[in-house]
Amino acid sequence: MRGVAILLLALNAAAQPSKRAQPARWLDVTLDRMEDEKWWPVEPGTVMKHDEHVRFRFKANFAGYVYVVNHGTSGVRTLLFPNADAGMDNTVQPAKEYRVPSTQASFRIDGPAGHDQVFWIVSPTPMSESEALTLTSSPPPEPQLLPRCDETLMRARGECVDSKAGPRMISRELTIVQKNETAHVSVVGKLSKPLMYQFKLAHE
Repeated sequence: MRGVAILLLALNAAAQPSKRAQPARWLDVTLDRMEDEKWWPVEPGTVMKHDEHVRFRFKANFAGYVYVVNHGTSGVRTLLFPNADAGMDNTVQPAKEYRVPSTQASFRIDGPAGHDQVFWIVSPTPMSESEALTLTSSPPPEPQLLPRCDETLMRARGECVDSKAGPRMISRELTIVQKNETAHVSVVGKLSKPLMYQFKLAHE
């Protein structure tokens, strides 16, 4: 009987579906700057000048709804996208590249020098503006924390790049890898809650 019991246990174990590794959900975000009436990708930590115009490009490997909230150096928290000026369609389809703003508009660098905190949220379900703002209700950045150029990068590339700017993790579940000018943000497993990370935009 003991041998039969062991055999039955073995058969039951074989009948159980094997657990496969959960695929990673990822989001790629690139910062573009307007130069000579053309858009060029720049290093995420590039220190922008007052009145320069920027936009973002992004792509994800999963469907959802994107929301972009900015905590400006002036202390004001704003939903950058979606809205009437930047575009209202915030639906995300896998492997398709999108722009923010999705219209012909752009974002102009303004406010006191420092680091704007740009929060990216990709939610599996639609959210209201108040829900997006509440989700990012951490304290605003301190205007006195001025951007600083990395001297090594300045010598190598001729650009003022702040090593403390660019993509930043909010959760330990996230992995962020920089691929040239693109920030690759990923999380393993099924997206049951909004994926959110912070992009620190440095400016004079």
